[in-house]
Amino acid sequence: MTRVLRLFALTACFSATTACQGTTTPSAPPGPATITFNGLTAGAAVGNYTESGFTISATPGNWIALTTYGNPAPFIEFFVDAGSVTGQVAVFADGHTPFRFQSVDLYSSVTRIPYDITGVRSDAPVFTVSDTLPNTFGNFRTVVNPDSADLIDTLIIRLTNSSPGRNPMGLDNIVLTR
Repeated sequence: MTRVLRLFALTACFSATTACQGTTTPSAPPGPATITFNGLTAGAAVGNYTESGFTISATPGNWIALTTYGNPAPFIEFFVDAGSVTGQVAVFADGHTPFRFQSVDLYSSVTRIPYDITGVRSDAPVFTVSDTLPNTFGNFRTVVNPDSADLIDTLIIRLTNSSPGRNPMGLDNIVLTR
């Protein structure tokens, strides 16, 4: 009789678990996620883009996708025109759930890269990482966040072009952890 009751209890638990699985909304798996920009079309203007459970919002409108270069290709490029010298990318998790920022790869064609990376939670800054990378001579350099344990709900990456004219700068491989 005890054996029958255990079998019945096991079957009931399995049935309840199986029935409930269809009604829950799956969430993105915990762990690292890397935004690689693989879903972008060559030459497309980048506005809002979603990948791996995160939305990237690029402003102003001088961000484009390049599929012939990257770390590996593609990446998004910010170029300076007469109207702007600073490009910004904001990153949000789906549902605005907290996440951690690990690193980003930055690129410049011919100049140094002044950058500001700010993590925000509930509209208050949590950390800011600011520096200037030397000229990368067309290569990517990884900027690692020393405050990677801090939870944020918004990541803002700003690149400033320190040279007039068209000097491409860009970013690739934003590594985040849920």
